[in-house]
Amino acid sequence: MSDTGMLKILLVEPSNLLRRTVAMTVNSLGTAGVTEAATYTTAQQLCESQRFDGAVVALDWPPANGLCQGLSLIQQIRSGEGASAASIPIAALVDSCDAELLQILRDCAISRILIKPFRVRDVVDTIDGMRDLARLATR
Repeated sequence: MSDTGMLKILLVEPSNLLRRTVAMTVNSLGTAGVTEAATYTTAQQLCESQRFDGAVVALDWPPANGLCQGLSLIQQIRSGEGASAASIPIAALVDSCDAELLQILRDCAISRILIKPFRVRDVVDTIDGMRDLARLATR
């Protein structure tokens, strides 16, 4: 967490409209600083170079070509391969969630699952709820 107590959140969402709306809303409220990534490649690069207190990651499930890039990113974070603590809170944004995906997300210690469509307020509340979990992750 920054010296001002503001959370640093990575938001990974391919949809420009949704990503920009969430980022602008959270940034304007001043409760967290959101770094946006439109692609998983960009998100992986950001994770390697910057420390985040939490992440909100869109998942493309079921994977079209057998590889879910969002899930790979989450697993990269959880394995401690980046600059952030492996235990940071992570929320997943999904179109739907079946039993298989739910089990995978549980295994990845996802702190919240948001099923699209959702209200922007739901993401703001999710990020606000990450504060206490982020404090524990930095210990």
